[in-house]
Amino acid sequence: MIVDKKSLYSFLMMLKIEALLAVRHGDMILFGIVMPVGIMMLIGAVGDAKTASENFAGVASIGICAAGLMGIPLTVASYRHEKILKRFKATPVSPLLLLISITALQTFFAWISGAGVYLTARFMFGVTIEGSLFRYPGAFLFVQFSVYSIGFLIAAIVPDVKKANMVCVLLYFPMLILSGTTVPYSILPAAVQRFSDFFPLTQGIKILQGAVSGADIETDISRFAILAGMAFAAYIVSLKTFRWE
Repeated sequence: MIVDKKSLYSFLMMLKIEALLAVRHGDMILFGIVMPVGIMMLIGAVGDAKTASENFAGVASIGICAAGLMGIPLTVASYRHEKILKRFKATPVSPLLLLISITALQTFFAWISGAGVYLTARFMFGVTIEGSLFRYPGAFLFVQFSVYSIGFLIAAIVPDVKKANMVCVLLYFPMLILSGTTVPYSILPAAVQRFSDFFPLTQGIKILQGAVSGADIETDISRFAILAGMAFAAYIVSLKTFRWE
């Protein structure tokens, strides 16, 4: 396949601009990268190696949650509100490249966050990934794919930036608190655990935990199937309903 050099150049320039804007605003840097590393350090400091290992997967997924449920939908909603997407349609550059650059940057942030949490857990608290070499990265990518589908769905169907912000907050903070990211899932009351099991991120974290501990992958087949079905439906609806203006 021959890559269009102009499209590649446009993509790289937009990616650079998005990165500069993200660094300037600082939200993703603070809440998607610095915060999860800090939480991992706190959990490891107040607990032991076992506690750090049990909570590592949840903390590592904070970057996914921040990128998928805040970064992507709010950026797209803001660009639609400011007529940036509409203006791109009048230029030779496809507005689709802008969406790809936004997603690529948020994906990069999520992986930097996950890597930072892993390095902290590994070298400060001795946490090791017992599963196969490719299982954890594959699981991380799958959970990212699943959670991002919710972000794209919000970006597609919510009409303006204020409503998008409200929807994102209503989804982001309950998942952040109850799915096992900032508050260990194991200490939640049984009734709250049953409620949080309905969150896609909760099931995603359990998949990641299985990859960390090296548990039999067959125990996660139903979780994979549910998240894959949800993501497929969300992406289809997003494609059908997305508006550039």
